[in-house]
Amino acid sequence: MRILIIRNAFSYDFGGGERFPVNLAVELTKHGHVPTVVSRSPKLLAFAESSNIHHKKGWWWAQQNWSGKRFMFIPCYILWQLALTLWYIQLIARMSFDVIHPQSKDDFIAATLAGRLLGKKVIWTDHADLKYVLANHTVWYKNPVGKLVYACSKLAATITLVSNSEATLIGEQLGHALPANFTVIYNGVNDTPVPPRPRTKSEQDTFVFCATSRLVVAKGIGELIEAFAKLHEKHAATALWLVGSGPDEQKFRDQAKGNEAIHFFGHSDVPLTFVAACDAFVHPSYHEGFSLSLVEAAMLAKPILACTVGGNVEIIHDQTTGLLVPPRNAASLQKAMEQLLIDSKLARRLGTAARTLYEKQFNFERIVTERFVPLYE
Repeated sequence: MRILIIRNAFSYDFGGGERFPVNLAVELTKHGHVPTVVSRSPKLLAFAESSNIHHKKGWWWAQQNWSGKRFMFIPCYILWQLALTLWYIQLIARMSFDVIHPQSKDDFIAATLAGRLLGKKVIWTDHADLKYVLANHTVWYKNPVGKLVYACSKLAATITLVSNSEATLIGEQLGHALPANFTVIYNGVNDTPVPPRPRTKSEQDTFVFCATSRLVVAKGIGELIEAFAKLHEKHAATALWLVGSGPDEQKFRDQAKGNEAIHFFGHSDVPLTFVAACDAFVHPSYHEGFSLSLVEAAMLAKPILACTVGGNVEIIHDQTTGLLVPPRNAASLQKAMEQLLIDSKLARRLGTAARTLYEKQFNFERIVTERFVPLYE
C-alpha cells in the first residue's frame, strides 16, 4: 500500500507527535508498504531524511488561532482550506496513495476531503490536539474551525487517540460518548540499544537528572530548575541535564544562572543518548496527552519521575513503575527527586518495572503490526 502520512507543527515543536510519523513510516516500510511523510516542519523533514524515509515539503499556515478578533478573518481560512484541499487532491492523485493518514488540525479538514473525494481510506491520529480543537464547537456562534473538523471526523474510517485520558477529554467536549470510529492506540518506541553519552570526569560520581522536552513554561521546566536548585544545596554531587530548545529557553537560563550543575544542551538529534547516560528521568509537564519521552525512558529502564496529568498515569503507576507528583509543585518535585537520589534500591526497582511495562504495552513494532496495519488493510 502507498500511504500518505501528514504531520504539521510549529518549527520549535519536535516531540513524540513529530517523531511518530517517521517512526510509523519506518515500521510500515519493514512490512513492504510505501509510506511518504509530508510536513512543513524542518525538524520533522530532517528526521525523515536521516531515517531514509521518502518525504515531501507540504503546505502549512502557522496562523492556528482563529479566536477573538481573528474570527473576522474566517473567510480567509475557508479560502486557505480550499487551496489546501486542491493541493492534496493533486498530490494524492499524482502519487496514487491508497491510505491518507493526517495528524494535525488543518490537514484533518483538507486531506480528509481530498482523500474521500478520490475514494481513499482516511485514518486520523490525534496527538492530544482534538480536545482543544473541538472546544465549544457545539455553540452555534463559536469555533467554526472546530465545527469543520468535527464534520470531517465523520468521513474518517478510524480516529486513533493516544490515551484513554484523551478519549475522556474529547468526550467531554463532544458532550456524549465517542463515536464508533474513535479508538485508543498507544504510541510506542522500538526496542533498540542506545549508546549513552560519555560522562565527563567530573560527572562520574554525580547523580544526574535528565529532562528532554521543549523549553516552554507548560513543560514544568521552571519548577524543575527550582526543585533541583534546592536539592543541589543539600546534595552537591548532583546535576541536571536539560535537552531541548524552545521559546522560553532564555527565561530558564536566567533562572538557572550561577548554578553550574544545571546544563543546557539545546536541541539534539540523539536525545536518548542523554537519557541512557542519566541516573533518573524527570518529566514535570503541566499537561500531557501521551508522552513518548516517558516510554523511551521506560524502554531504557530508567527510574522515572512525572506529574499526575493526562496519559502519564497510564504509563507511570506511582511507586511501581515510577513516581508521580502534582504538576506545578516544586516542593513535591524536590522531595521525589531526593527519594530517587538517596534510595538506590527503589530507583533500580522502578527502572526494572518500567522496562517490564514497556515490553508488555509500548513496543512500537508490535503496535504497528497488530493495530495500524490492520486498520490500513
